[in-house]
Amino acid sequence: MKRVHRDNALPLGPLARWLVVVVFLGLLGLCYVHMKHKLKVDGDRCRELEHAVADLDEKIKVAGNEIMRLTSRPALERRRTEGLIEMIPVQDARLTRLRVQTTALAAQPVVAVAPDGEALP
Repeated sequence: MKRVHRDNALPLGPLARWLVVVVFLGLLGLCYVHMKHKLKVDGDRCRELEHAVADLDEKIKVAGNEIMRLTSRPALERRRTEGLIEMIPVQDARLTRLRVQTTALAAQPVVAVAPDGEALP
């Protein structure tokens, strides 16, 4: 009598296919979680930067108002009377005089004119 030896063979083909599907879905889930986390971190950073920009805009407005206050005519006059700043006259050699043409046909390029009436280079 011949003895028949039967192996309990495992179906490795379908098992390997399911193993690949499970690994793929696991990696897909990990990528999803990573992207959601990165989106939240980047959103928080963007929100922080927006708040920083808003704070800087407010500081720029405050600084602009302070500059306007310090350079206003009354403030400059007060500083001049206190002797903190000195007014010097503008020299004629430093002035640039412009001629305005009344007709469009006679329009010429603007040239600097010296005090004696000659055109400067």
